[in-house]
Amino acid sequence: MKERFLPLIIVILLLIVIAIGALCVKIFVLDKNDSSVHEQLEVSEKPIIELEKEVDENNKGKVFIKISARTEDGTGIKQIVLPDGTTIMGSSTTFEVNENGDYEFLVYNENGISNSETINVSELEEISASNPYIPEGFTEVGGIPEAGYVIEDEYGNQYVWVPVENGKLTRTRMLNTEYEETSEAATSLVNSVAKYYGFYIARFEASQYELNGKVVAASMSGKTPWLNITCQDAINNAAESAKAFGYEGYSTALISSYAWDTTLEWIDSRVTNYSSNIEYGNYSGTIYPTGYTTKDNVNNICDLAGNVREWTTEIYKPSSTDSNSRGNSENIINRVVRGGSASSQRTPNAYTGYAEDTYDAYWGFRMVLYK
Repeated sequence: MKERFLPLIIVILLLIVIAIGALCVKIFVLDKNDSSVHEQLEVSEKPIIELEKEVDENNKGKVFIKISARTEDGTGIKQIVLPDGTTIMGSSTTFEVNENGDYEFLVYNENGISNSETINVSELEEISASNPYIPEGFTEVGGIPEAGYVIEDEYGNQYVWVPVENGKLTRTRMLNTEYEETSEAATSLVNSVAKYYGFYIARFEASQYELNGKVVAASMSGKTPWLNITCQDAINNAAESAKAFGYEGYSTALISSYAWDTTLEWIDSRVTNYSSNIEYGNYSGTIYPTGYTTKDNVNNICDLAGNVREWTTEIYKPSSTDSNSRGNSENIINRVVRGGSASSQRTPNAYTGYAEDTYDAYWGFRMVLYK
């Protein structure tokens, strides 16, 4: 009896196996097709990004990247995340680039799906001692980097590029323990020069300029120098100048020992012994307007030798016998005054320490500008 039904049982079992196999194949194909459809849907929903570079030939050191994004399925673009982390709502914007490198843009659509694209910028000239940056709002006036490259803003402030080939500032009293340079501005300048191989020094002694009802420190030709000012007031007014004139991304500061000594070293490389003689300055007894003394216009920098003595951020720690300073016993910081004045025939590299809260009718100050 069992032998009669054995072939039928085998056939039934084979049919069951075949049916199970077909079902598995169908499930696999359906799952694969479903995954493929999902992947296609996800790809179709990803934002499509278009990046375009625009080099500003009239503004040295500028490249603009235009970004526009869209979706094919009509979902719409929600936001763009720029390389600096800024989020822009919408589907298009422009990003300004100041340095060569790779820049990644991230875009989200309204459903939260994202996509990114990277673009390389290599068109910018590398900033160097012989190829200075030009701050926003400034234009070239004349000169060459090796001998006094001058820039000017819309108000008439002028600054001169001081090239530093090795990116290291000079300080002649580095090993003299009676003098130190600890100001944050001086440290910032050192770091800036290490990256950009130079800085800008005010072409003129600081003068007063009224802007929006407020007196601010300026570097302008033909002005009366800002006199009778304490060192701390000079520090504060120098620092505020960049903000007042709208120099975004750049700082101004009272000149430091680093900036003064480096500038003199650079001038001496072209004008023999400029820093150590009294042939150039105004020592007439009368303070002249800024830039008036033509013989003290060296490398396009005016009045470093004479006219008015100039405060710096350098600290002097006086001995008990120094009559120029009141000493730290009164919690007074002593700062260094550089150069000569109309009333004091001193060389450009001359230096003397005075209490920072003192002032004089023949003392003023000068600023630096840096990135």
